[in-house]
Amino acid sequence: MLIDSGADTTLLPEAVVALLGITDTGERIPLMSFDGTISESKVARIDLVFGKGRFRGHYPLIDAEVGIVGRDVLNHLRLLLDAPAQQWDEKSTG
Repeated sequence: MLIDSGADTTLLPEAVVALLGITDTGERIPLMSFDGTISESKVARIDLVFGKGRFRGHYPLIDAEVGIVGRDVLNHLRLLLDAPAQQWDEKSTG
């Protein structure tokens, strides 16, 4: 049985990053999808705010309308997901 807890890294929509006036670094990195397909991605240096967290780093850019919040961000937050209600809430750690 395979249990997957999500993407390893956060992926940001290239068009949204461009709308914010942020340019890529010129660097290209390989990305491997769940089915093993390998593609190349541009990278941008971003200061990302998600919930109560602030994350600074180099994030891969994807050609998609929506991004993916990866384990590199999620592992630092306590989130409660209520999927039937389509809601999520960030919980305090104390």
